[in-house]
Amino acid sequence: MSYEKLSPRQGLLFSAFYAIVVIVVCSLFQSDFFYIDDAAYEMLGFFRQIGHIWAQGKIPFIIDSIYIGGNEMIDLGKGIFLPQNILVSLIASQFHYIQLSGWILAFINIVLVSCSALVIAKSFKLDNSYAYAFASLVVIQPVFLYQYLGTWWNAANGQAWAMVSIATFFLLKNSFSKTNIILNFISVIFLLSAGWPHGVIGYAVFVGISLIFQLKQSGNLKKVFYLSVPTILACIFAFPVYSEYIFSHNLINRVSGFDSQYRALTPSWPSIILGFFPTFYDYMTYSTYKLMLIPFGFSTLFVPLVFFYRDVKTLWQRDTNLKWFLLLIIMFFVLSQMPGQFGPLRWPFRFLPFISLFVCLAVFYILQFASVVKGNRIKLSKKKYNCLYAILGGFFIFLPFYAGFDTLVLILCMLLMLFLMERSLFNLNKSILSNFNKKYFFIILFTSCFVFFNSWNLHPIYVVLQIFSIWLLLLSPKMVESKSTFGLAGLSLLILVMLLTGLPTLGGYYLRQTDLPEHIQLPDNVNLQGYVLSLPNNIYLRQTRQLNDIASAQFGFYDIKSINGYSPVGNKRLEQVLPVNQTAHGIFMPKQSLKNILQITGRLPVCQAVLMRISTIIVNEADYAAFSQQFQQCGYIEVQPAGSRNDLYVSLPLDQTKGWDTNSPFVFPDSAGIKHVKHDNNTDLIRIPEHNDTTILIFPRLWWYGYSADVNGYSLPVVADNSGSLVQVSVPPHLHGMLTLSYFPVTWRYLWFLPMLALIGLMTLLFNNRKQNKFV
Repeated sequence: MSYEKLSPRQGLLFSAFYAIVVIVVCSLFQSDFFYIDDAAYEMLGFFRQIGHIWAQGKIPFIIDSIYIGGNEMIDLGKGIFLPQNILVSLIASQFHYIQLSGWILAFINIVLVSCSALVIAKSFKLDNSYAYAFASLVVIQPVFLYQYLGTWWNAANGQAWAMVSIATFFLLKNSFSKTNIILNFISVIFLLSAGWPHGVIGYAVFVGISLIFQLKQSGNLKKVFYLSVPTILACIFAFPVYSEYIFSHNLINRVSGFDSQYRALTPSWPSIILGFFPTFYDYMTYSTYKLMLIPFGFSTLFVPLVFFYRDVKTLWQRDTNLKWFLLLIIMFFVLSQMPGQFGPLRWPFRFLPFISLFVCLAVFYILQFASVVKGNRIKLSKKKYNCLYAILGGFFIFLPFYAGFDTLVLILCMLLMLFLMERSLFNLNKSILSNFNKKYFFIILFTSCFVFFNSWNLHPIYVVLQIFSIWLLLLSPKMVESKSTFGLAGLSLLILVMLLTGLPTLGGYYLRQTDLPEHIQLPDNVNLQGYVLSLPNNIYLRQTRQLNDIASAQFGFYDIKSINGYSPVGNKRLEQVLPVNQTAHGIFMPKQSLKNILQITGRLPVCQAVLMRISTIIVNEADYAAFSQQFQQCGYIEVQPAGSRNDLYVSLPLDQTKGWDTNSPFVFPDSAGIKHVKHDNNTDLIRIPEHNDTTILIFPRLWWYGYSADVNGYSLPVVADNSGSLVQVSVPPHLHGMLTLSYFPVTWRYLWFLPMLALIGLMTLLFNNRKQNKFV
């Protein structure tokens, strides 16, 4: 069998073009497809602030403009060292066009996934047409497309680099060359830097099963060891990314434990087994138990086809790769059925992209290498043929009357796409009837009953989609037989259109969606020199038009310093001061929070809110009335009402917040000689004059391990203030000069050698490559 080569240039051009087409189609169906839910409430704001810091030539260990989620060595999901995140954050810091960041990230991650899929396909010597079809299907896997690219940008990054890591492992397995060693090493480092646990776990499971399978097949332990070395070295190199998180475990409040109640976010068996149906909608507990109008378990149309049009049994007996693929599919299926809450394995539907990946790979591998089983050729008389066409034509004419004429455009577009893909598909003698398999036909009709059962009471447009799904399944043997690159890739785009027609976005239907303007009008007289604390729960507002509508980390997108933020990793000490209903979203308990921040702490004659440098509090009128006296004691005054939702802006007078724009610390006892010389995200410089008493400085920074202070080289202890949440430094009498407060990950001071050790190991591996090739 001749082997078709696919050049890197061809693969990259296809991936880039396909990425653009997918982004355009998704955006035409829903303009904000790529920035809903977490993307709008977390990523946009943080990326803009991170970009400001990178643009200054600083490392964004600390995001000093946002309290919640502001330590990026703890909040690993931001992936501050990931190449695409650095690029997008720099762009976000310079441009206020909301869609831009989502489009660029989607483009990069789709290209990474598509190129990786092409590499995987060609490592198994699949024909180019199958390789392109495989790549185009992997890209539109619904979990990756809707949930990751559209909402969880950090998950899209992690899944993309997991794909790259799997692809480079296949390259390494086929050829243990220096180039492949380096590629696998770098890709695993980026995968670990993405901070997406399911990407790391998915890759680890893949490598573990592959190595065990390799050992059982060959018995060559040295080969297995050498194949694992680049991954091990990458883990050693990237361990400092996780070390601070591990070291700070007693400070963080990460959702954990074991909970299988209601099988939350656990996909059903039918959604996986019937994953060849692009319109199989099944029920899942997704915040509540509901019908999901996208087929999360979709993989490829061709799954049932291979069992009737290919000799799978013979290939299974002579080929070990199929057993390898099946083992991977079973393992990821087991992971997808884990409890909804189970540490890093939580929300197991996140393993569906891995199931779809290996199902697709197995299917195209069978199509490539299994013997063809021909169906029967059915010839109809001209009279019967015309009668059948009349029935089908009448059926399609009747469809708009049944489903509504608003579906007419959809029906015509799908017919046109099929016509452009291959005209012979409309000729029954050359398509369905030319290679007819009775068992395949009845299996498709039988499974379609299950598909219709879950969607019978939906809008008639879903009936149209189901009919097209059945038609595509019946036509799929002809599509595979033609092996047309244009036809197979076009089929993926047609399926994408069907997916989006069924549900154009997760936003509004299942997830939070808000209409964010590029700019908002700030209210007059509201003090924004310090931080804003917004107590109303705004995460379900459909429109953001003014300051009191902003939620979570959206403040960062508008360059407004805020206590509000967004992080799945809560700070226990901050939560003692500002109790929350939901850690990730920063939804505060207003009354308890006001009680804590509007009281004088310890022996310092100042309220906690002033220590935190909160210059404005957005509060409900009823809560303001309940704490009006405390507000006045702390110096806060009502500035003006905030819109029609009974919110108020309560601020400190501007003359009381001088220097707060640069995050100046609170000093006790007050001294006119103390000067705040410099501030950036990781560092503060304070000039300390001569003094006779101990001077206390409390900085508007959350206390984490890693802060250090010194005056002219003399180290000072950095402790938490009386609330336990802020950074405090005490300067003893007569010690004067330049006080430097800085943050640097404490574990990095001891683990700096690990990247060096990993690089030394990599160099050793590369220099001994010729010797190792004897074993691999």
